[in-house]
Amino acid sequence: MLELATNMLMTNQNADGGWGAVAGRQSNTEATALALLALQSAAADAVITDKAKNWVVKRQLADGCWPLNDSANEPSWSTALAILALSGLAEDRERVIKAGNWVLEQAGGKPGLLAKLIVFMKGQKKVVRLNQDLIGWPWTTGNFSWIEPTSYCLMALKKLKQRLPADRVQVRIAQAELMIYDRMCDGGGWNYGNSEVYGEKLWPYPDTTALALIATQDRRERQENQLSLRLLSDLALKADSGLALSWASICFKLYGQDDAALKNSLAQRFAKTQFLGETKVLALAILAVGDGARHFRL
Repeated sequence: MLELATNMLMTNQNADGGWGAVAGRQSNTEATALALLALQSAAADAVITDKAKNWVVKRQLADGCWPLNDSANEPSWSTALAILALSGLAEDRERVIKAGNWVLEQAGGKPGLLAKLIVFMKGQKKVVRLNQDLIGWPWTTGNFSWIEPTSYCLMALKKLKQRLPADRVQVRIAQAELMIYDRMCDGGGWNYGNSEVYGEKLWPYPDTTALALIATQDRRERQENQLSLRLLSDLALKADSGLALSWASICFKLYGQDDAALKNSLAQRFAKTQFLGETKVLALAILAVGDGARHFRL
């Protein structure tokens, strides 16, 4: 699977050096950053890898961030993935530090007035259960904090914490970790944004649970991590999504867990569907089956 998936990923590269969500679509930072990580992990063709790196490097904006693509030329959450893709390359040290400082300045917003008015006027249960004072990172600037972009940004800051202002980075990391733990579902694991809505408990997903665990891998002894890791074992064994299986496998490697069953399921899924040619899933599967977990070690 590793060889086939790597060849498929390289074949799907756009002429500009980047990748879209699937072959032929407009190149974007998320897909290209993950593809670059996968190619680095697989020691793929140097010409293709260099083209991918050049695509990422050329798209960085003046303030240090990356847009999602050339059509949406404004700051985006995908900056964190670009940092991860470039952080291991010595020649891009100053570039990733600039991006890290940009991430430090970003913050998710609190639930809006509409949610409060609904509760006040209709006497309903609380719209969401969360600590509004704990701030992570949003999908789009100034909006609500979500688990996935917060996990990516937390990984990026932890990769760069020795190169960023110590007081600022420590505060942001500590608050983001508290936000993640505050959003944990009852019994462990994470949904996409919250653990409860209108008094109804939400369920965890394997991909978001794996991402939150990867972002907090240096807190692995915490009860929340251990509880969620056990839950992920059950969730992942029932998953048939290449995305979920890949993130879970990477997570298990980082926590020293056996991921053989997940890699077997991943290979079976690829043989059946080829992941529908989705760049993100192809790249993550390559990272999971090979030694790509090292790129996410904090």
